[in-house]
Amino acid sequence: MISLENIIKKYHRKDTETVALKDVNLQVEQGDIFGVIGYSGAGKSTLVRLVNYLERPTSGTVIVDGQNLAKLTPHQLRRMKKQIGMIFQHFNLLESKTIFQNVAMPLILEKKSKHEIQTRVTELLQFVGLEDKAKNYPNELSGGQKQRVGIARALASNPKILLCDEATSALDPQTTQSILQLLKRINKEYNITIMLITHEMSVIQQVCNKVAVMEEGEIIEIGSVIDVFGKPKRATTQTFVQTVVHNQIPTVLVEQLNQKGVQRVYKLEMIGSHATESILQQLIIKYQLELTVIYTNMTEIQDTILAVWYVEIAGDTQAIQTAKYFLEEQDVGIKEVKLG
Repeated sequence: MISLENIIKKYHRKDTETVALKDVNLQVEQGDIFGVIGYSGAGKSTLVRLVNYLERPTSGTVIVDGQNLAKLTPHQLRRMKKQIGMIFQHFNLLESKTIFQNVAMPLILEKKSKHEIQTRVTELLQFVGLEDKAKNYPNELSGGQKQRVGIARALASNPKILLCDEATSALDPQTTQSILQLLKRINKEYNITIMLITHEMSVIQQVCNKVAVMEEGEIIEIGSVIDVFGKPKRATTQTFVQTVVHNQIPTVLVEQLNQKGVQRVYKLEMIGSHATESILQQLIIKYQLELTVIYTNMTEIQDTILAVWYVEIAGDTQAIQTAKYFLEEQDVGIKEVKLG
């Protein structure tokens, strides 16, 4: 559905050249919810604006729905852009227009009939739960309601793709969750491909199937959300993941363990069916080891449990080594942790 191939984007201002994107490659499949995460200045907003050609690459290829955007005529490009809806962080509503008129704007520009506009806008306002706000103005709505108007407007032209640029950043956590649930519903009921830009890993956790992590204009890690959350490789990714997956022993607990003279602590990382105590029981029974659970945390990602267990292990050295091999064969991550 969306393919970015060897994308480089440079900006020139006077004698200064800034490279915003460095040889970026990205594939988004039809019907997917794909997240792009990074800190401010990572290049993620530039990236998403390439998809609807609000930005054009310095080099590289942007392919949307099988079409190379660089090879389209201006007329063809305008038609393509109608298939791509976009919602923004600050809503971008027309304050002098009613909610009905804001949602109708794309249809008015397409010169649709009054009947078509009335039918479509009414349907969309019902879909986003604002059918009673049609005659209100944006300044009479809450932030979450404004974003729902923005979403309804983005859907007016029946797009195949919905781009979300920090769409929940200006909202409180509860409102954010309701907007994300609405996006999931849009994806499921309308089969619209969603590309979502954010700096919040909790947003990725709640709605995305795949994620790309950006840093300084590059994609440094990419994959399914469960893989990236479960086994983050780069430092930036690990920092993001730790905001939602609390996989480190609390400092106060480390101090208590040091005072008790605890020596051998292992960190076990498990995904899915292994994320329970049953595998720990196997170690006790099969290898006759003594296990003391020090700390554990479980997080749900895309209906899958990620678990981290910190355990103190006592027993025969060879038995511990054999148990480690057993865990690795079960795809359970295990490593000894230094508490000092």
